[in-house]
Amino acid sequence: MEERNIDTLQAKRTFSRVGLALAAFLLVSTVVQVLWFSVPAIVLGEADTISNSAWWMWLGTMVSMYLIGLPVGLLILGGLPAQAPEAKKLGAKDFLVWLPICICVMYGGNLIGTGLSMLLSGGKAENAVAEVAMDQSFLKVLVMVILAPLVEEYICRKQIIDRTRQYGEKTAVLLSGLTFALLHQNFFQFFYAFGLGMIFAYIYTRTGKLRYSVVFHMIINFMGSVVAPGILTLVDLDALSNLDPNATDAELMGVLGQFLPGFALYMLYALFLMGMALAGLILLILKFRKLIWHPAAEELPKGTAFKTVYLNVGMVIYVLLCAGGIVLALL
Repeated sequence: MEERNIDTLQAKRTFSRVGLALAAFLLVSTVVQVLWFSVPAIVLGEADTISNSAWWMWLGTMVSMYLIGLPVGLLILGGLPAQAPEAKKLGAKDFLVWLPICICVMYGGNLIGTGLSMLLSGGKAENAVAEVAMDQSFLKVLVMVILAPLVEEYICRKQIIDRTRQYGEKTAVLLSGLTFALLHQNFFQFFYAFGLGMIFAYIYTRTGKLRYSVVFHMIINFMGSVVAPGILTLVDLDALSNLDPNATDAELMGVLGQFLPGFALYMLYALFLMGMALAGLILLILKFRKLIWHPAAEELPKGTAFKTVYLNVGMVIYVLLCAGGIVLALL
């Protein structure tokens, strides 16, 4: 009898509005970014050196997404009622359990995403994010390690979950993870973003505090955009490839002396990641059995949940926009 009293039409409108907000955020940000990079080229012509600079790219990201796109998305979401989960602390023990799980999902999802991208593109797809991560500027750290986690968690966790958890915690967590993964618009990141997004969403749902998912997000981004690229810059592969076959023993030892320290550090980091990923996999299996899902006030019936959440105007527009970005990334 309780299921019959659920206003599925209103629920569908809610999810559609969430989709429209995300679509507007993505579309406005993209348009501003296109203008941001094209205007200097049009004005300066061949003399343009601004649009190709790293600082201009990161500044454009901040302006388009955080100063323009975000307010537009929040304006659309503004009329929807929101209720945050009950506030609880995440203990140190739980933190140390979730951290290797996050690394496991990041590691495994990255392997799946890279493999699928190469397969679908015939080996031609390029991971633009990996190339961007090699930039050593301060703005990269500011955007990828600080601003991106703050804004993405605020949108994909707090704004989405607070407005949809009344229709079911599992529904809200799945939606949060999927919209977060789609927002990246490439298969290289899709799978680990999907998994991490659901983990972050579950942690927020159980604690009601955004700080925890933000910290986990910052740690993951720091490892991927600062630690890993920093270690790779120490591995001088060019020194080995350019080594003269007729080099003397002294010259050979000199090249190896430059190569081995960086390579050793790289191997230690790789072993650390694999060890954490293995521990995370075991913990994930154990943790999965103990997940807690509280009943929601307007829990959607299983037979209508998918149609209500995803088959609406707003979500369809958002998914199509993201799918277009994914296809372009494979070309």
